[in-house]
Amino acid sequence: FGVGPTINPCTQCLLVWNQPIDLVDSRTKTPFKCLVVDSEGIGAFNEDQNHDTRIFLLALLLSSYFVYNSMGTIDENALQNLSLIVNLSKSIQVRGNRASTASALSEQDNDEDPDELAKFFPSFMWVVRDFTLRLLDLEGNKINSKEYLEQSLREQKGNSDAIENKNRIRRMIVSFFKDRDCYTMVRPTEDERDLQKLQHLDTSQMRKEFVTQMETLRAKIFKRVKPKALNGRFITGEILLELCEVYT
Repeated sequence: FGVGPTINPCTQCLLVWNQPIDLVDSRTKTPFKCLVVDSEGIGAFNEDQNHDTRIFLLALLLSSYFVYNSMGTIDENALQNLSLIVNLSKSIQVRGNRASTASALSEQDNDEDPDELAKFFPSFMWVVRDFTLRLLDLEGNKINSKEYLEQSLREQKGNSDAIENKNRIRRMIVSFFKDRDCYTMVRPTEDERDLQKLQHLDTSQMRKEFVTQMETLRAKIFKRVKPKALNGRFITGEILLELCEVYT
């Protein structure tokens, strides 16, 4: 699954690629089918946050590996774009060994335990596009992209309501996504005209560094993605359809 703060003109919320990809689980060496699903971005002008929350939630519950993409850096604005995550614990009810969406979001008064909900959530990959910063910690030492994410998720000091709101978002991300990672990518081309028609460019017309990063990211995702399971059972196509109906 891939979702990010970009506007997709398509009226459908989730798009399934027409063919599954044959992969092998790196842990068990078991072959499985991988469905690639693209969702519309969050923050569209013609939709409200309730709409975004439901699409975000549906994508999370159906996927085993979730790719979230944003542009620039992981700063307060980027984290605020994920602020709808604080509503996820109000949008799901865990009943016994089964998770189902609430019949109405507004009817939920009590938050579910984030650690309990995390059992149903996928691995999380945050892809930061057009990244221009040097990866350094607060002491100026080099860090990798995963460490950059963890550094961004550290709680801020202070007792104000604003600080508490920022820290709550960070706590939710940490609680919901136990298995999380980050990958940064440079701008694909420096030519503004090429950026406007990027989907039509050949890789030879893009920056070599970007092409290398793209290939590395693809390989990393396919190596780490695993079969979707629920209550110890692997999800077949038939069960996936049933889950789509139940969650919806």
